[in-house]
Amino acid sequence: INVDDAVSATVLALDRGRAGATYDIVDDRPVSLTDIVQTIAEYTRSSPPWRVPAWIPRLFAPYAARLISMRMPLSNTAAKTELGWQPLYPTMREGLASIARQAA
Repeated sequence: INVDDAVSATVLALDRGRAGATYDIVDDRPVSLTDIVQTIAEYTRSSPPWRVPAWIPRLFAPYAARLISMRMPLSNTAAKTELGWQPLYPTMREGLASIARQAA
């Protein structure tokens, strides 16, 4: 999630959120760690990252492999409906594109 989106959601939660409620402040589309690394490489014009077969981490670091491959069922629906929040950057790709433009 882009920091600007996290801040706007936090302010709305403080102003409009129900007491004791929790809100998942996440992008509209879930991505994997691999997606993030590949997109960063693309925007920085770096070489694509090495791809490691999934069985190698499971063999040498099974706990770390489980953590990396975990999928968390997160949704920003409650934040959108209850708080009226809309992310400025709905996807990770749009957020990174903005950062790349600002850095150029």
